[in-house]
Amino acid sequence: MLRGDYKPKHSTQRATLPVSSIKANQQKPKLKITHETPSLTDPTQNPYFDPSLTRRTHGPQTRRRHKQFHFAEPGQYVEQAERKRAEARMEQLKQEIAERAELARLEDEVLDASAIQFAEPPQVEWWDAPFLSEASYGSDAKFEGPDSLCTIYIQHPVPIEPPLAIRSQGVAPAQLILTHKERKKIRRQRRLEQQRERREKVMLGLLPPEPPKLKMSNFMQIMANESVPDPTKLEAEVRRQMQARQTKHEADNKARKLTKEQRHEKIEAKTKADEEACLMRAVFRINKLEHPQHWHKVTVNARQMHLTGTAISCPTGFSLVVVEGSAKNVKAYKKLMLRRIDWTMSQNDQGSVTNDFTSNECHLIWQGEIDKRKFRQFKQHTSASETQAKKWLMRAKSDELWQLAKQYDPNDSITALDPFA
Repeated sequence: MLRGDYKPKHSTQRATLPVSSIKANQQKPKLKITHETPSLTDPTQNPYFDPSLTRRTHGPQTRRRHKQFHFAEPGQYVEQAERKRAEARMEQLKQEIAERAELARLEDEVLDASAIQFAEPPQVEWWDAPFLSEASYGSDAKFEGPDSLCTIYIQHPVPIEPPLAIRSQGVAPAQLILTHKERKKIRRQRRLEQQRERREKVMLGLLPPEPPKLKMSNFMQIMANESVPDPTKLEAEVRRQMQARQTKHEADNKARKLTKEQRHEKIEAKTKADEEACLMRAVFRINKLEHPQHWHKVTVNARQMHLTGTAISCPTGFSLVVVEGSAKNVKAYKKLMLRRIDWTMSQNDQGSVTNDFTSNECHLIWQGEIDKRKFRQFKQHTSASETQAKKWLMRAKSDELWQLAKQYDPNDSITALDPFA
């Protein structure tokens, strides 16, 4: 039978498809997506939408502003800290008051008014018992007898000595000393008050108004409202007024200036007042006092400062300088002896070397207050030996100073003095 002649048999049963038994050839059922696609026009329908990340859609669009610096005022945080401390103290105080109130409330609950018993007053108080003969107020008073507290003696309080400045005779307590700024402030306020009073008197008509102070820098502004036919003449008048003011100023200064005699009297009065307040003495030990310039500086400065004393030069030993005077002048003389004079200088005015002064030194060996002067003036003296130097000091009853200078050791920290203490 040929293939072309094959005719299948018709059947009423439905034809079945072949089913593969291999798992790789088996087809899996497809899953269908049932959720709806989110709308792009409404972002709120998106499940992944975050409203905090969106920009503002309502109102005008504004750019982000940069933060500005905010500087704290001076004392701002200090004030805040003080306020917090005050609040903490107030809270602590409130807590303590509450605790005390609670404790008092508990005590009131525990203690009944009927449980409190007041002690009866004694028959005689303890402060009245020594003055009564018996232990009752009806007994006689006991003001006499060996066992009585009342005697003929009076108990005076222990006197307390005042400070040294007040205890010293003729010296008043130190007055208040103002600083330079305080003095300028007081002067400025006083001058302003005087100007204000004068201005008020001028406004009331009690004083005539002052004429304008013409100067080359302001006379055009002052005379601006007036007609000036001759400017050259006006300029000459301004210069004349300026010269008159300068002449008056110099004349006033010359009238207030003290004469030479008045200056000396003023200086002597000031020195005398300082000496009455405090009289000081200073003693200096010098290794060598042979240079002419040293002699001149030591002697002339002592006389100019109104100091008395002596300068003794002993070639075999050391030299001694003693000065007496006011505390201010003695302090200035100490600066001269210990700072300003170069004691190692070994050349004279002609430039020739006299002696070796490389190890020459000056030391302050004693200073303190004294009652009165022992020297009438400042004198120089050259002694050949220590005996002559002691005899020279014995005339002023100060021979112990030579022995003090002889025992002085500059390397000893106990005997060393602070010259400007």
